Amino acid sequence: MKLSKNFTLEEMVATSHRKLQDTPTLDVVQNLQKLCVLVLQPLRDAIGRPVYINSGYRSKRLNARVGGVPNSRHLQGKAADIHCDNLDYAKVIFDILRQNKYVAYTYIGRASPNSSVANGGFAPLRGAAATPVAALKTPVASREGGGICWVHVQM
Repeated sequence: MKLSKNFTLEEMVATSHRKLQDTPTLDVVQNLQKLCVLVLQPLRDAIGRPVYINSGYRSKRLNARVGGVPNSRHLQGKAADIHCDNLDYAKVIFDILRQNKYVAYTYIGRASPNSSVANGGFAPLRGAAATPVAALKTPVASREGGGICWVHVQM
């Protein structure tokens, strides 16, 4: 099912933990569609290349398994983690997202060296968990090297 021009429901609920993922309710699907139409599609259009989602909707069981907070907006279909190959690209995405009036919060994270990306092994950049990246004085790309990272966005 298409949620916007370039995003589908299937990619917004995809997970390697299929047995832990429940079918989203109609309310969640509607939230995912708003997220795609108001946030992700404008991002995709602005950068002119595909946007890859690590995590969109999560069921309660899946959210617990990947270490999500109990009140995660992923549970409501109001958050997405966007895969980025490097922090320079993540910063570009972040800068575009922070200008979107529908974005409530966003930060940049990177793959944890002690865990698997496929198993949700991500950790926020130092200082970014408690502070939106907009509040950081130093450009993110100069604080850390390359590697797999992500931008978390929520409505």
